[in-house]
Amino acid sequence: RAHTRMASAVHFSETFDRDNGSCRKRLKLLESDQCLLDTLERNLEVQFVSNSNTSDTVLCTPTETFKVTKVESSNSTLLASGCLIGGTSGIIRSSVRFHWEICRTTPRVDFRLSLPVYSDENTSVGVAPSLTQVQSYSQASCAELEQTLQTSTILLNETGGHFYLKETTLHQCLDQILMVISLKGWPPSAIPLKACAEDAAKHGSDIILTTHCLKHFALFLSPSGKVNLDVRRVARTLTRSLFVTKEIYESTRHLLNDLHDCLPAQIEPAMSWLDGIITVSVNGEVALATDKGRT
Repeated sequence: RAHTRMASAVHFSETFDRDNGSCRKRLKLLESDQCLLDTLERNLEVQFVSNSNTSDTVLCTPTETFKVTKVESSNSTLLASGCLIGGTSGIIRSSVRFHWEICRTTPRVDFRLSLPVYSDENTSVGVAPSLTQVQSYSQASCAELEQTLQTSTILLNETGGHFYLKETTLHQCLDQILMVISLKGWPPSAIPLKACAEDAAKHGSDIILTTHCLKHFALFLSPSGKVNLDVRRVARTLTRSLFVTKEIYESTRHLLNDLHDCLPAQIEPAMSWLDGIITVSVNGEVALATDKGRT
């Protein structure tokens, strides 16, 4: 049976051989869509990332992540220098029997496995990785990793080291902070960061954790060091905690009463704060929504 010969021209720089050593060893074929090709042509940073938590390798651009799969072929692809079109002879430089196939994938980041868990016993310098180190083994683009870091319970120490902070630890610290705010009578829109963190640290946490917790639940921090507490986010966090011990509330009134007891007296919770994280049945019973929504 006759086989159709297909040939296409690929142009390399004049210094390709010198810069890359033997093309027989170094040349690999990578499938590329236009977006990835544009990234490569603009000389933006592209890197392959693998780690011990998965057998897969991904390719990361500044904004996207691609899963990389090796695809074997029974046909040989030949790299030849010279011209093979029109009967002109050329020199076969290398042969390839596979190529790398790529497809977009979601970021593969699990800080519970890749970061040390925060405690007041492991805060020494060198224990937690820097942002550069986290980027080097995270299977996510820089943009995706930054977004994931912002939405996860990640604590940075004074040297920029990253720790994974368990939600239970964060919530316990929040309870201590709310108790201090209630006792001091500070308005939620103007909580002194330093004084509140120091006072809350006397009740079982440390100053690094209490400071982080206040900033985590802040709408913003004023130049004078006053925290404007995001009371909606606090209420949503506390509501999820309430449903750990009580699966169903018989009414929204009972839920709001319990939520009010968890908050400083100067904060009056509203049902609108809980949109998306609770469901109310036709008979008025309240449960935690399956889709927990955003904080």
